[in-house]
Amino acid sequence: MSIDAKLQMVRIVLHWAWDPIGVRGIEGATDEYDMYAPNVLEMLKANATGEQIADYLTGAVRDRMELPPKPDRDKDIGEMLRQLYDIRQ
Repeated sequence: MSIDAKLQMVRIVLHWAWDPIGVRGIEGATDEYDMYAPNVLEMLKANATGEQIADYLTGAVRDRMELPPKPDRDKDIGEMLRQLYDIRQ
């Protein structure tokens, strides 16, 4: 899988599954989380654990978006991304 395809996979997961601000499926909002996708992809390439990815996502919600974090959701997303990335290598 190419780097572009892997980045697209991360973008899709962040938009459809993570979606902390509730823009899932809204036309024109598919790029809302694009600023986080390259960091997540770099973490995946560096063999970060699902928990480490979850910590990054939780920090983004808490510190950048200033929303209440949902660590359980972020843990699920971190594990999902880790497994999808491992399948597609």
